[in-house]
Parts: sequence; structure tokens; C-alpha cells
Amino acid sequence: MTVDKRYYSEKEAADLVVRAAKLQEKAGGDHYTPGISFEELEKMATEAGIDPTFLQQAVMGTPSGEEEAKTFLGIPLSTEFERVVEFELPPESFDVVSDIFPQKWVGQGPHGPRMTNVGQQVGRSLMMQISRFPAHGQLKMTSRNGRTRITTKQTMFLPFMIGMYPGLFGAFISLITTLPSSDGPSSNPMIAIPVAIAFIVAGLSVFVALSKAGQKRMREVTDMVADRVQEEGERLRSNLGSSSAGVVEADENLENRLR
Repeated sequence: MTVDKRYYSEKEAADLVVRAAKLQEKAGGDHYTPGISFEELEKMATEAGIDPTFLQQAVMGTPSGEEEAKTFLGIPLSTEFERVVEFELPPESFDVVSDIFPQKWVGQGPHGPRMTNVGQQVGRSLMMQISRFPAHGQLKMTSRNGRTRITTKQTMFLPFMIGMYPGLFGAFISLITTLPSSDGPSSNPMIAIPVAIAFIVAGLSVFVALSKAGQKRMREVTDMVADRVQEEGERLRSNLGSSSAGVVEADENLENRLR
């Protein structure tokens, strides 16, 4: 394969590194480790000719946690959030995350009850649809090589169904009443059209408000999951340390008795 010799902008380089990391994560394997340590980041910056002082200044800033935000005319369509915890959560402890999102019955489908917050665990990965009003989307957690990566993606299902769908439906009904009908007189277009526009504006306003509120809520949910993984890691480390101390004390007592 021919290596591209052209130069990349800072944004292109960052996007390529993120894309390569995602491809490697999807490929799996024992050599993949989620996240990048500060030492690795510092080495990358040095090789790119970036003064470590500016890297320190960037680290001291408050990251938004947004990996990717897709917008249309300033309206958020979907947003991904990502956290990496310096602890490899064992698969048997994944329930500490799924417990945050209890399953809920949302209706009866053609194949049985429809539930939300249903997770699927495959090896060292957990994937599930999550709903914490007004946020709705997907969660994926991967635990490997000493670290745990949490990724959430907010979708616009709820904002559309609550905001845009009723607005568009109301506008459609308002406009269709202006058509000639044998059942009675049609509505005055001078009244129906402004009403249709009002429906669309109201629906769009609700959609934007719920989208931004859902974005904030999904960020909080991502932090909540990361905190829960961190707490579980500290608890397991503490239990391991207590067990080790107990074994050492038991060995010392046994040696004293044998003397």
C-alpha cells in the first residue's frame, strides 16, 4: 500500500487518529487498549513539534466530552460522548452499569412485549439502548487491557416524535383544509397558511429545546456510567487489598505458631 506523503491539517490529523482508533476497536484483538495516556499524548505532541507547555495548557481546560456532534442549520441531530476509565471492569461486574437503566415496558409488539434499556453483552463489550428523558440513544462499553471505554450516542427519536411530528401533522391538516371539498366549504388560505406555519415553528421550537436538553442529559448519563465504573474499580481494588492483607496476616500467624 502506498503511503500518502501529503501534509494534514491539525483537524484532519485528529480525525484520522480517532477513525483509526475506532477501526482498531471494531477489529478487536488483545493488543487494543482503549484510551491514550498522558505520556503517550505527550510523545505524540512532541513528535508533531508541539511545545509540551501548550499541551499542558490544553489539558488544564475543561473538555466537553463531545466526540462528534452532527448538526443541521445549528440544530443538533446526534451527539456522541466518550469517557475512558483507568480500570478494566470485569464482564461479571457489567451489571453495575445495566442497573442504572432498569428495563421498562413500552408496549406490545408483534413478537411480544417491547422493552427499553435492554442490554446485550458480548464478551468484554456491553451494548444497549438507553432512555433517560429527554435523552434517548445507544450505549456501548468495552473493557480491555486495563481500561474501560464508555461511548454514548444521543439520537433525535424523542424530540422528533414529541416536537416535529405533531407540528408537521398539524401543518398538514391545516393546509389540507384549504383544498376544495364536496362536504363543505374549504378553509380560507389566508388563515390556514399562517396556522400551518405556526404549527411548524412550534414543533421546531420544541424539537430544538428537547434536542439540547437531551444532549445535556446524555452527557450527564455518560459521566454517571463512568463514575459508577470508577467506583466499582475502587471497591474491587479495596477488596483485593483486604484479601491480600488477610492472607499475609494468616501466613504470619501460622509461622508464629510453628515457631
